[in-house]
Amino acid sequence: MALSVSAVATVSAQQMSANIRVASDSSRVIVEGRSTPASVWSFLDNYASIVGLGNRVERFTLIDEGGNEIQPRKIAPGQFDSPKAAARFRYEVSLKPPLMAPDSAMVSWINNDRGLLMLADLLPLSFRRDSNGSNAIIRFTLPQPWRVYSSEIAKGQNEFEVRDVGQAVFAVGSQLRTSQMNESGMLFSLVTDGEWAFADREAFELAGKVLKAHREVFGTMPVRQASLILFPFPQAVGPNQWSAETRRSTVTLLMGKLPSRVGALTQLSTPVTHEFFHLWVPNALALEGDYDWFYEGFTVYQAAQIATQLGMLTFPEFLNSIARAYDASKIEADQWSLVEASTRRFTIGRTSVYSKSQVVAFLYDLRLRSLSHNKKSLADVYRRLIREHPAIGDNSRTAKTNDGTDVVTKELSAEIGSEDFVHLFIRSPVSINLPAELAPFGLKVETIGLRTRIAVDEKISKQQRDLLRQLGYNDATRGPRSK
Repeated sequence: MALSVSAVATVSAQQMSANIRVASDSSRVIVEGRSTPASVWSFLDNYASIVGLGNRVERFTLIDEGGNEIQPRKIAPGQFDSPKAAARFRYEVSLKPPLMAPDSAMVSWINNDRGLLMLADLLPLSFRRDSNGSNAIIRFTLPQPWRVYSSEIAKGQNEFEVRDVGQAVFAVGSQLRTSQMNESGMLFSLVTDGEWAFADREAFELAGKVLKAHREVFGTMPVRQASLILFPFPQAVGPNQWSAETRRSTVTLLMGKLPSRVGALTQLSTPVTHEFFHLWVPNALALEGDYDWFYEGFTVYQAAQIATQLGMLTFPEFLNSIARAYDASKIEADQWSLVEASTRRFTIGRTSVYSKSQVVAFLYDLRLRSLSHNKKSLADVYRRLIREHPAIGDNSRTAKTNDGTDVVTKELSAEIGSEDFVHLFIRSPVSINLPAELAPFGLKVETIGLRTRIAVDEKISKQQRDLLRQLGYNDATRGPRSK
């Protein structure tokens, strides 16, 4: 599959543009476009734990205003300089799917049937650095019967106005299927391809239920338009595997294929519940910095709580997820506070950081519910954050001005009426004594071999029972609450 981008003839000094042509003969792209004149050019080389992206860029050439080619010097993978500044460029990018299957939800790739195009790793960094808040115009020329879809603003057939190049995601393919709904004023689209054990309608309805539940938490929708791209992995993977990422208003989800309809829908519900939450937090917040101990770890907990409320997760399964997180958190995360661990997540491992944050979120929610006699919960903190710290403007990245950790810890302390919890469990290194922490709430902790098990105590008070029922406990069935 080859992708070629030919330059747009005329652009303003403040607006950059490209025309993307997709052909079906190789997994390479040829990109030609126009940006701010420069003599030094660079491309994204690493993203999250993925490195070496710059090696995919080949045959980089600049073109002056007279149409003459300028051959720049390659100084490093994805890094070029030239003796003369130019605005027009042309180059090729290899878009073979990455070796590690989970990375396929986070970088561009194309195969014979479909592909994901993420402008962050396809276009020069000048498209992000020098746009000064201006939008870029991206046009696509596609072979029949290929189509392109994105949450970006459609300006015409296969033409989009991109508000933030670093966040733009495009789905392309020969057999894309789309469904749309209006949920509380937000236009939501499902874009999918491949065969699943469930019907598109069932995935669409599940997405609608989750969006509605999240809106009840936050009190508002995060954007006017959002989408879920649901693709199979481009590599051979196990049926239980999935990988997902949310960029601005686009959730990208790659999944293995379970043969059971019920099992496949259950698998779908986990990343959908979590990733949809990111449309609000952190994407709709005017916060910055390494506070993913909250927007990832706490969100894992809150998403599981919502899944329990929706009947997608039983209460015992909810408790089992906390127990697994507790076991995972004991690996390395006790050496640092959650705040410090977030800055080291790519060296100590994101799993242990987020797992410990999930456990801490559970403890916080239990304490807040108990102190407020079930009148408050962690959901109130999320609602307050969206109300008091919303990102303003189309380009939410430029609106992030406040330190996320400072703001969130202040709101957590204000809601619970004390700074003690934040100081002990978030800003300080701590080894959590889970049995002691959960006992006051009618929960017992057992160790079976190397695994932790959390269960409801046989004898609980009315106050404990009322609190646990708010979390989904039913003392008749020990399953989800009756609706």
